[in-house]
Amino acid sequence: MLDNVVRSFDEDSPFADAGATTTTHRSAPVPIFSFDKFRQHFNAVPERKWEVEVLKKLLRFAQMPEGWDSYKAPPMKWDVGLFALEVLNRVMRPRTPLPQVVPSSAGGVQLEWHEKDIDLEVHIAAPYECELWFEDHRGENSPVSVELSNDFSLLQRPIALLSSR
Repeated sequence: MLDNVVRSFDEDSPFADAGATTTTHRSAPVPIFSFDKFRQHFNAVPERKWEVEVLKKLLRFAQMPEGWDSYKAPPMKWDVGLFALEVLNRVMRPRTPLPQVVPSSAGGVQLEWHEKDIDLEVHIAAPYECELWFEDHRGENSPVSVELSNDFSLLQRPIALLSSR
């Protein structure tokens, strides 16, 4: 009587094909795992919640009064803030940590990451006038200190490293 017992499984079950029919002589069910949905979600482009956080800070920096640092520093220029957003849009990856966003005393903005044994700073003084500082404290990559104008490819590797550690 146990020879023809049929058990139904949900199609999404990891055991969907294994052991659906039981007999007196059956082997142990072999789970069939598919991580396709997990990989698709894990590698998906983030919802870009970072944009909201960064934009809030940039708006606040652009509205600061003259002399906000007590040394006659101007507020951040609007074009600098927009350019900073554009740079981040080009380099941010899924699981890239949110940068610290700090105004500079020259009307610019600095994007900083200090975590995972990495120090990465991008100072944006004006659109296409930027400086990049990068140091990997694990010694796997050479330190970088360079001016950037319109080619931000040197920023790709540090961001990839920061996103993968």
